[in-house]
Amino acid sequence: MAAVAAAGGLAAYPAVQDIRLHWAAVGLGALALALLVGGLAAGQAQPVGWGVAALGAEYAVHFSGNGRALDELTPMYAAGLILTGELAYWSVERRVAAWGEPSVLVRRLIFLAASCAGAAAVAAFVIVLASASRGGGVALQAVGVGAAVGTLALVAALVRRFAPEVDSQA
Repeated sequence: MAAVAAAGGLAAYPAVQDIRLHWAAVGLGALALALLVGGLAAGQAQPVGWGVAALGAEYAVHFSGNGRALDELTPMYAAGLILTGELAYWSVERRVAAWGEPSVLVRRLIFLAASCAGAAAVAAFVIVLASASRGGGVALQAVGVGAAVGTLALVAALVRRFAPEVDSQA
């Protein structure tokens, strides 16, 4: 339920804005919610992933339809996207007896909070960089590429570190 509520808030934000391509934002938001709810109801992870991707696409439409203006709520949206995805995947993942232990739940919640805070921090950093210099140049592009590569490396390291072990022989 929490994942659907978070997704509803994320889908509503771009949908209520007065932007170009409003119809695309509304359509992607509706598609995202349908995929997420359908995936959760069926207990399937793949539609959940596509639903989260559709939320990201909806925000991309919002961002492009907003002209050159930067959205200061981008860090909150980034954190909400991580929150939605994590909560939704928790709902469809296979249950393990150890997950019922309070210490495991606390550790997962701490990791979730840190992930959301990290996503918000990275998004805020990008917004600050984008608003600080309207110019361009090779140096700024190099910083952007470095930040993107660093972000992907951080996400990959976190996934590798915290992903549950999968028994491929089961």
